[in-house]
Amino acid sequence: MLLRFALLLLLPVSALAQDSYYITVFGTGSQSLRAKRTHTFATFSRVTETPSGPLVENHTISWMPEILNIRPFALRPETGMNLTQEQSFQWAESHGLRTSVWGPYGITAERYEALLARQTDLESGRISYRAIGGFTKRAAVSNCGQSFTRAGVVGHKYLQPTPLPGERGTSLLVERGFNTAPHPVVEHPELLPAILSPGHAAVPRQPGERIRRIGR
Repeated sequence: MLLRFALLLLLPVSALAQDSYYITVFGTGSQSLRAKRTHTFATFSRVTETPSGPLVENHTISWMPEILNIRPFALRPETGMNLTQEQSFQWAESHGLRTSVWGPYGITAERYEALLARQTDLESGRISYRAIGGFTKRAAVSNCGQSFTRAGVVGHKYLQPTPLPGERGTSLLVERGFNTAPHPVVEHPELLPAILSPGHAAVPRQPGERIRRIGR
């Protein structure tokens, strides 16, 4: 046993590291008829366990119009922009909106890589933004809910993965994710402090939870 431990100490850190992957989903809340003050976004994370402690790498897909003015009934696509999680919270807070959070939930390495590829595609300029989203699953236009779900089963099964705007729609989106997942989905709330942007707050929710709307 001592010999085995000594040999482990000689291995490089990369050989000892173990990676796990997670997705955390956020939804902002407003009144039912104020879809222009709602948003859905997600942070996906890689956590590497090392002898010195866990290392957390976060990425966010938060697809918004470049002008940051959501027009719910606009038919013409417009230039989109992928916000950071910090920028997403700042946008919500600037409009007095509440943000809810679901997760983090464990995902596979393949799903994580698919989300990275989807982020790259969004940021390439090949995809436009429209609040009502794409009318086909292969459309080069996306709303906020379609943006990250197109990297998973929910986005391929549902044309509109988020059936309603805001927190309520995000809650239903997460519930759909649970219902279509090929394996049991496990929540890891202990990781949320390492994923949530410092200085910002979000209300923890459960998939499918009915949420009372707020707004001004």
